[in-house]
Amino acid sequence: MAKGVVLVVDDEAPIRDILSFYLKRAGYQVLTAGHGLDALAEMGRLKPDLIISDLRMPEMPGDELCKQVKSDPATQDIYFIILSALDGTASRIGGLSLGADDMISKPFHAQEVLAKVDSTFRLIAMQKEIKRQNKELTAFQERVREEMDLAAALQMGLLPKLPGEAPGVHYTHRYLPAAGIGGDIYAVLPLPDGCTAMMIADVSGHGVTAALISAMVKTSFENQVRLGGEPLAWAQGMNEDLCRSTLAEQFATAWLGRLDPAADRIRYVVAGHCAPLRIVRGSQGGLQRSEVLRGKGFMLGLDPQLPFVEHDAEFLPEDRLVLYTDGLVEVEREDRTMLEEAGLRRICAELPADAEEAAGAVIAQTRAFNQPAAFGDDVTLVILDRKA
Repeated sequence: MAKGVVLVVDDEAPIRDILSFYLKRAGYQVLTAGHGLDALAEMGRLKPDLIISDLRMPEMPGDELCKQVKSDPATQDIYFIILSALDGTASRIGGLSLGADDMISKPFHAQEVLAKVDSTFRLIAMQKEIKRQNKELTAFQERVREEMDLAAALQMGLLPKLPGEAPGVHYTHRYLPAAGIGGDIYAVLPLPDGCTAMMIADVSGHGVTAALISAMVKTSFENQVRLGGEPLAWAQGMNEDLCRSTLAEQFATAWLGRLDPAADRIRYVVAGHCAPLRIVRGSQGGLQRSEVLRGKGFMLGLDPQLPFVEHDAEFLPEDRLVLYTDGLVEVEREDRTMLEEAGLRRICAELPADAEEAAGAVIAQTRAFNQPAAFGDDVTLVILDRKA
């Protein structure tokens, strides 16, 4: 099998013959042409890997042939060497400026040309291997992109359908993953007794691993809620699930709540998560007072024996609950300041009555505060309004 295809273009037959002899003996397939037009015709029959062309020829000289070869996307990757009787640095620079890849001065030794050709084909082989690897890499990246898009779509399917309704509440969300797919998740579940279970969580890390664990967190929450009990039992069960199913360095912060509309109360557990805001009569819109549903607790997944604490808060008709992950308030601006909880409270002190509009306003005002910095972490915002 030939080592490669070389097209020799020269109007002097002896030069074509001597080059053909040495190249064929070295294992190359050789095409020959007397000038540029003949060379183009030969290339129409078989595409060469390398062209060795004289510079001065009738019909079409080597510089014009080089321009045509290098300007055509179908042939521009063909390695092109110019043979020229013009010697010196200026001549070499001139030849390379035509688009040629290399230049050999006349008169030449056939062994010199052969050594140059062997070196060129080693370079061609490396370039082909790089292109092959790039093609494989591009195909792999495309597969990864498709799988990431599918994973992102599946993760979006884990979020509650909007607009959301549960006994006595209406809710909406804004979900902005940092890398197309992230580790934030939330759930709102109606309970048989007319209460509503709520959860928002933020898994450590980003990307597919965090998304996988976030799905585990949601599944664990749903399973614990089905078993009954209060948020304290849910947190303990979820913590045991994560400790059993994840690596030591993986954890999740979470806020778990149970709204009892008959008692106008929320029982909740804070597991290392941002404390949500209760906006008194927030679903009426306008300027309203806010308070933070504070609480301390360990993150989920660190140790199966960690204790958690359950808290209790008032939640009246027309009140609004703002649940969020830390990516919303921990963007560092150029002046090294962050929005933090206090800044979010200022934004939430006066929001539209409509939950959708309120969620949009929070994100818009947060972006405006952060400018020109962008969200670098997953961001989830949930607006939950208690119906009148």
